[in-house]
Amino acid sequence: MRRVLIVGGGQSGLQLALCLLEHDYDVTLMTVHNASELYAGRAVSAQILYDKSRGSEREYGLNFWDEVAPPLTAFRASSYGSDGTRFFDWIGRTEAPAHSIDERVKMSVWLEILEERGGKVVLHGATGSDLDHLTRMFDLTIVAAGHSGLADMFSVDTSRELARMPPVATAIAYVEESPDHPDQEIGININPELGHLATWPAYSVNGRCSLMLLTGRASGPMSRFPQRISPQEHLELMLQLMAEYFPHRHREYRGARLADDRAVALDHTHPLVRHPIAHLPSGGSVLGMGDTVVVTSVAMLQEANNAAMAAKVYLDAILEHGDRPFDGDFMQSTFDRYMEYAQYFTGAVAARLHLTTPDVTEFCMAADTHPSLADRFGRDYGDPPKFAEWFAEEADLRAMIAEAVENTSTAGT
Repeated sequence: MRRVLIVGGGQSGLQLALCLLEHDYDVTLMTVHNASELYAGRAVSAQILYDKSRGSEREYGLNFWDEVAPPLTAFRASSYGSDGTRFFDWIGRTEAPAHSIDERVKMSVWLEILEERGGKVVLHGATGSDLDHLTRMFDLTIVAAGHSGLADMFSVDTSRELARMPPVATAIAYVEESPDHPDQEIGININPELGHLATWPAYSVNGRCSLMLLTGRASGPMSRFPQRISPQEHLELMLQLMAEYFPHRHREYRGARLADDRAVALDHTHPLVRHPIAHLPSGGSVLGMGDTVVVTSVAMLQEANNAAMAAKVYLDAILEHGDRPFDGDFMQSTFDRYMEYAQYFTGAVAARLHLTTPDVTEFCMAADTHPSLADRFGRDYGDPPKFAEWFAEEADLRAMIAEAVENTSTAGT
């Protein structure tokens, strides 16, 4: 039986661990918090998993919240001026529902199940020296412990073409379910002076709720968030910024109350890609996974999908590799395979969305009067390679806009 050590108990680490158990691997997972601590802790992320990324959860019976989580069946993108002027406001339908499960709920349950099914859980923070010792005891060691701390073991890959974006700050809050918010929409609101506001129905520690996400340049209005702030103050500051930059949405949320007393988080990210292999003093090597080696802006709403797809790609590669050594060639080829999926939201696509380039603005305006464009966005956004086929290049996007306009004109004659 092959022995695998996974460091990190987030979406990618726990998903891979649980799936490997089903194939009779000896799996050990190192993480800092037990299930009870995770559940009672502070919010850590804003997850949306689109249908394609949820495939492994369904296949391995890990989709425990399908009956209780609100189905997300559409994107609603809008932009209004401070005086209420409407620039665009359109809805693009998804092909299948997405779900948003608070990581505190999902990971606490998954961690319990991992132990119940025979996985070993070690509650301990890992250091580089720990891994130098531990790698000798396992056939493969994978680090999926987030984009700080152990991530520094993996050097930044400066050869990658990354989105030319400034550092981004993101504030999130899970709030009690709003009766005014449409049940199944992922709302995306754009204001160039701040950045983006996103809202959607979610499922958290106290059941159904709404999730609010504000994201923008760390040096802009988002710099108002201090390092130390109470959850209630965090929410109040988010509402103040919404009133200032997104008044048409603030009316829905001005009376919002936290879904629980630890339902907030603040995140600072900058898109980057690291080399996937870290070499240890003893001669051993570890493989990075998820946002330990690939970091995207939270504003792209792709983080959880990247993590889930990383776990799937790594699982498939491990199973296909059989009894051969997990050497450097295996590690690099596995990561390269994953980057075929993940590359777009660290590069051109991310930059175009974040900066709202003129052709992207043109698309948003055109989608307001051409539903086929809105629905194309809704269908493809959860599948980055497919989305990039028509969104990554200005010429392709403008050609799609022109085709939609021509089809509408032809239909009207």
